[in-house]
Amino acid sequence: MFSWTNKNKLDLLDSLKCGYPIGSILFWQPDTNKKHIAAEKIGPFSVPPKKDNFFYILDGFQRLSTILGCLINPQKSSLPYDEKKWKKEFLIYYDLEMEEFFLPRSENVESHQIPVYQLLDTRAAFLFERELAKKEYKENDIEKYIDRYTELGTTLIDYSLPSIDMIGGEIEEVVDVFSRVNSKGSDISPDWMASALTYNSDQGFRLGTEIDNLLEYLKIYNFSEIKRELILQCITNSFGKVYFDQSKIELLIKQQKDNFIKVAKESIESIKNAVQFLFEELLVIDGKLLPYGIQLIFITDFFNQIKKPTEIQLKKLRKWFWITTYAGYFTMYSLSKQREAYYQFQRFLKDENENLVYNDRPDSSFESPEFPNKIFFGSVRAKALILFMLNYANNFQKVNSQEIEGLKLSYLFYDMKDDKGDFYPESAVAILDKLQSVFPKSKDMSFMLESEKNYEQYFITSEMNDIYKNKYTAFQRNILDKRKNIIINAEKEFVENLGINYSDNG
Repeated sequence: MFSWTNKNKLDLLDSLKCGYPIGSILFWQPDTNKKHIAAEKIGPFSVPPKKDNFFYILDGFQRLSTILGCLINPQKSSLPYDEKKWKKEFLIYYDLEMEEFFLPRSENVESHQIPVYQLLDTRAAFLFERELAKKEYKENDIEKYIDRYTELGTTLIDYSLPSIDMIGGEIEEVVDVFSRVNSKGSDISPDWMASALTYNSDQGFRLGTEIDNLLEYLKIYNFSEIKRELILQCITNSFGKVYFDQSKIELLIKQQKDNFIKVAKESIESIKNAVQFLFEELLVIDGKLLPYGIQLIFITDFFNQIKKPTEIQLKKLRKWFWITTYAGYFTMYSLSKQREAYYQFQRFLKDENENLVYNDRPDSSFESPEFPNKIFFGSVRAKALILFMLNYANNFQKVNSQEIEGLKLSYLFYDMKDDKGDFYPESAVAILDKLQSVFPKSKDMSFMLESEKNYEQYFITSEMNDIYKNKYTAFQRNILDKRKNIIINAEKEFVENLGINYSDNG
């Protein structure tokens, strides 16, 4: 079964482009007529009926599926294929300007962005050149794109993919061979590699130890579980270039070796300031509430370059955070567009009159995803809702991190779930868990509906209190419907004040 993510596929194509080895494909030809489980598809293509002398793919199925799915033009192949699957998962493009592979968001692509399979078609190169001339590209750009087109096409055509054929043997033996071939040691993590390259005994500096100490410090903000790779990205981006994909870290360290330790130490202090800002000013009171890890990279750079920000600058940074969260900013943008967003952010850091937010379609407003159908910390939209609830309940005021323990996420009706066993998001009650908490340690917050206290900041009204006390028909669903409507209206007003169109599925 094909199970690779888009990132896996893009990484494999990038390895082919660079000429890196991607491992051998292991084939097995049984010497008996026994039938074994076989794939019905390779990538989007259906596997033809088995004939004599066929081979099973023992190791390398994901790699072969990616290579065949991306490099074969199905319209010029006799193989039957799933067109929907091909377009969604294997129609990968190459940007000849940015020199990177990507899956397009829509069918609207630039002329210098071409499907990968086209690179293997020599006749298509001539048609491509004519198309660029027709679109009035500059002559030097056309020449540059054709050179890159030809070079990459030649690299892909000439790439030698090693394979090993196993002839005969029983399935038990084959499984044993596969387990040995497929086993591997632990990957070398980027920060381990960076530590090795930057270790300095004279200065007592080891990057891995510095990151360990930082994560220990971040425990006071409930951020100690963030990924070490993210911290390394915060540091490497402090050199003024974009290294979101970690692909050029070794080169950066070699180029900046004399300066790396100084910048790393300054960046670690800026990460502390960035996390404190997120915690106290935006109520991201737990690392798992951070909508995008990349937001930490941007905000770290803010504190790297602006040591004493003004209230106006902080206000703009807060707005940037909310816009990028509610617009699905880093979900909808490709790596090249994220770089453009980063450069736009950099322009603001040098001139506060510049706009922080990059929009590749300035004539169109951003649009928020619809109201979430469940509370799930893997969902940016669900995190946005929880953060909105926390800030709304606190009147969007700053908090003192020394007074807050973290997030208390409970539900108005803890015993009420949907058909899939998930809590309804309109039942969620997000509370700042303070050292001197006024709420009991309970997951069920229905007591708020019978209290004489005013809980309007938690989207609870006197009408809901009345319904609860009198236990009207289907009172729980009735209360949640009314609460959902109130939450949506409040959130909609907030989001539209950011200049974002609010998607209302309520």
